[in-house]
Amino acid sequence: VAVCPASAIYKRGEDGIVLVNQKKCRGWRMCISGCPYKKVYYNWETGKSEKCILCYPRLETGQAPMCFHSCVGRIRYLGVLLYDSEKIEEAIKADEKDLVERERELILDPFNPDVVEGAKRNRIRDEIIRFAQGSPVYAFVKRYRLALPLHPEYRTLPMLFYIPPLLPVLASYKENGSLDLEKSFFTDPERFRAPLKYIAKIFSAGNIDIVLEAYRKLVAVRTYRRWKTTGEFEEEAKILLKEAGINEAEADEIHRLTSIAKNEDRFKIPPLLREELTEDPEKEKRETGFGFREGPRRTF
Repeated sequence: VAVCPASAIYKRGEDGIVLVNQKKCRGWRMCISGCPYKKVYYNWETGKSEKCILCYPRLETGQAPMCFHSCVGRIRYLGVLLYDSEKIEEAIKADEKDLVERERELILDPFNPDVVEGAKRNRIRDEIIRFAQGSPVYAFVKRYRLALPLHPEYRTLPMLFYIPPLLPVLASYKENGSLDLEKSFFTDPERFRAPLKYIAKIFSAGNIDIVLEAYRKLVAVRTYRRWKTTGEFEEEAKILLKEAGINEAEADEIHRLTSIAKNEDRFKIPPLLREELTEDPEKEKRETGFGFREGPRRTF
């Protein structure tokens, strides 16, 4: 935002979305070289810089961005996070090995009565608090500690998190040509083909322990679900759950949220500054958002 000489880039105060004012942009392209995540691109036809707008007209009516809504893999989630702004300076000054934990400490428990009271003192509406309590992002980042920030060493504290990827299962072909899945279905994280050091460099500023914690939970959940669906490797599943520090109920919750969650579970988006939206935005999305107070209907 600060690198643009024309001040064409700005951050929306209500949701933090960064946009490029197409009328003010002069095409100097300093934003392209300045963006640490390389998300700004230059439109050679218009001579302007552009970037994803996170479908903010949809967000304002409580709907998910189009890429979130249409993702066939259902791998994108969106929700509200409450954070302590007074800890930001401390968080960005932390040592690289502590950056992820400092960012996690910024995020507050929306069920804590003191946090709820503090949010109300800061004029955060009750419905925002309610959406924060059901946020899948809070569950992934804070409760289950699975999701990690991208390049925390940049110290930009983006509220965008990633669950480290698992590679395909180990398998080999038998002499008769059939596929033989190895007993250690997902293998140990230390033996992943994507080196832990490489993944840690992307998601934890080189802190392998934080990435290893997330991977152990992922492998434990998948082994547990294999036990529940096929009856195989019961003892191995129990050992992995214990090593990962989660119980069977938590494994079921993680499995449901990561694999079979519906739209209402993946997206907890409160309508922003739309006073006429008082009910569930998924039910009222036809009536609002672009100046229309009534839903569309056929005239013939």
